[in-house]
Amino acid sequence: MKCFVTVAAAATCFVASAAIANAEDVVEVKYWTLKNQGLDEFVAQAKSSFEEANPGIRIIHEDFPNEAYKTAIQVALNGSEPPDAFFNWVGEDSARFVRDGLVLDISEFGTEENGFQSMLTEGWISSLRHGDGIYGVPMEAVSKFFYYNVDWFAEHDLSVPTSFNGLLQLCRDIRAIDADIVPMPLGNSERWKLNHFITMLNERVVGFEAAQDDYDLSASADDLFTDPKFVTAWEKVLELQQAGCFQDAPNATAPELTRAMFSSGTSPMIYCGSWCAGIFDQDGFTGYAMFRMPAVEGGDGADDTNFVLVQGYQVSAQTEHPEETVKWLNHLVSPKMAKAYAEIMSRVPSNPELLGESDALSEQFKWIANDVASVSTPINVLDVLLENSVSEAYLDAGVEVLNGTMTPQEAMDKIRETALQAKSNL
Repeated sequence: MKCFVTVAAAATCFVASAAIANAEDVVEVKYWTLKNQGLDEFVAQAKSSFEEANPGIRIIHEDFPNEAYKTAIQVALNGSEPPDAFFNWVGEDSARFVRDGLVLDISEFGTEENGFQSMLTEGWISSLRHGDGIYGVPMEAVSKFFYYNVDWFAEHDLSVPTSFNGLLQLCRDIRAIDADIVPMPLGNSERWKLNHFITMLNERVVGFEAAQDDYDLSASADDLFTDPKFVTAWEKVLELQQAGCFQDAPNATAPELTRAMFSSGTSPMIYCGSWCAGIFDQDGFTGYAMFRMPAVEGGDGADDTNFVLVQGYQVSAQTEHPEETVKWLNHLVSPKMAKAYAEIMSRVPSNPELLGESDALSEQFKWIANDVASVSTPINVLDVLLENSVSEAYLDAGVEVLNGTMTPQEAMDKIRETALQAKSNL
């Protein structure tokens, strides 16, 4: 731009030059998430309040479907233009990025009064602590329950099962009422839905402590994944299928369809995440209650454990704006935004400070929040917890077992073979 030194043009030139300078001073923070119902509304609200308070920072939000995201984020972090902040599941997925040097230790940030280290408890922060570093900001915890139609259960004199055998009988009783009713539809087209079942069945049958050396590959080569109870857990999946709990062809069914089957009243139960409560509410169905995966007779699981997966945001090691990026994450977990997140998303936030003030949260949500708080040992989902190749073996085995193309023993033989190779690589 050329500026001619005239009195008439001086003011205009100065304003135009200042605008260009101001535009160049704005820092853009690229922020990636999964696509989730309600998230656009939350992010828009968070961006508006953040950018108003921080006019020198602009948030660029991009979202992706679940399966596409898993590939996209790995490619991006290894490329030249990764996002500054991105969603991740806490467990092996987040730890692998730490080991590979792809994420930033943010322990020097967020220590101020309104920073995440001052607002969140050590229990939450420790979920993303590796060694002496902190490699992310926890945003929420998700859990998993059997949702059931309260009125339908009352109408047909059905009760919540207290054991796994009771769950099987419940499926049979529902089929006896109407053979065309699917008791609890399973949408495994993306493989992860059954993985949530086997995660908790492993806990209920094998036990949390007994499985740890297998999960982290520290068991000896002779012992790795040889406990016969891992096979028993897969057999429990087949027992559910044989009891008529699922519909035909669960591997060809999308998760969204199964949720619609429940919220429309077509099916009286579904095994679904804590996030599903918000989806059902928005579908106009609120007549539901929840119960945990029941104990398996003869199993070594504990009654006070449940599926609890912490999720949050990590920061790319390549970011040129770590301070601004963490400032954005601080804002997301602030009391006001955490309350909005719970109200909009129906998910349990890492900062519950203002939840008690909300009139918008349902009794079911409050039940979920209290249940998550009461879990003695959180059980992390296998496709996040396990080394990636072992996780993939578990996901693939679920498809095969449901299809009847692989027996439970063959499934564990394949998983053990993969785990041995992963252990050797480590």
